[in-house]
Amino acid sequence: MTATLSPFPSIPPGIATSSRKSGSWNLKPFPKPAPFVTPRPRPGPLPACPVADSSESGVFPPSWPPPLSELPSSGAPSSQPLPRPLLPTLFTADEPPASLQTPAPDSGPGHSPPAEDFTDDDLREAFGPIVEHAVRKAVYAKENGIDTYLEPMLRATIRRALAEYAPASRPFQPPGTFDRFNWHVQALFTSRTYEDIYFERTRRFQVEEVFLLDGASLALVSFASCDPARHSSVRRVFNTVQRLALQLRDETGRIRQSFDLADRRTVIARQGTHVVLAAIIRGTPGELVTSDLEFALRRIEDHFRDKFQQEGSALLYAIQPFLEDCLLIQSPASAS
Repeated sequence: MTATLSPFPSIPPGIATSSRKSGSWNLKPFPKPAPFVTPRPRPGPLPACPVADSSESGVFPPSWPPPLSELPSSGAPSSQPLPRPLLPTLFTADEPPASLQTPAPDSGPGHSPPAEDFTDDDLREAFGPIVEHAVRKAVYAKENGIDTYLEPMLRATIRRALAEYAPASRPFQPPGTFDRFNWHVQALFTSRTYEDIYFERTRRFQVEEVFLLDGASLALVSFASCDPARHSSVRRVFNTVQRLALQLRDETGRIRQSFDLADRRTVIARQGTHVVLAAIIRGTPGELVTSDLEFALRRIEDHFRDKFQQEGSALLYAIQPFLEDCLLIQSPASAS
């Protein structure tokens, strides 16, 4: 049989009633330092209060406003404004400063106006050498100088002018026998002349008629024709003008640059600010025709600009000499 367990050990007498308590553990291994208190500085002695001198007079400086003897009442406003202190100013309202004053011109007999800094003559004298050097460099340059293009351009212009208007100066020789026989046969079967066939084969062109139309309504302003009968009568060209007006505008309402007619003719149109120039050309036109027509249109508009702005101006016979210059636009004459 197992022996009985011994009872729990009992607390020794006197421990439970002991009033001694263990001290608290310090977290740091060294004792807790005393708190540091910064000493406050002691205030110094205050200065003595100034005492007004009994011998000092109560007169204020003249630049200060006089003190108020009594407070103004709110009911009766003061009739006279308080004087403002005298502040130092650069100038008064009646007299502007000397820098802003315009000196009066001296009208004495011995007075002369101040000399200008420079004149136009001085400017021309300064720019003269610069311009002269630039012109000499452009004219007498060995490569790409102005004489490199000016002389050939003048020769080409004179040659073309002589070939267009001189009957003896023609670039083509007479065609051979076989070509003449062939072209005569074509003219016979097509009911055309031999000159028309030869003109078409050599791709010549000539401006036959020119019409100047109003830009808004396409009404006839002036015209010129190689045919003397049509050139002298507006009634004979009226139907042609109507047909051209119906074909000049496209579907969008713009002026067409060129289009062909039924009788082997071509119409070239150029639109300006106020008018439209339409030329009927026989043959095959080139790029030179377009540039010449544009120049003629600019020339007419620059000369009659004021007349175009006036409605109802009679310009039929005044513009005809300018349009007659367009009739001279043609290729060099053929040998036929």
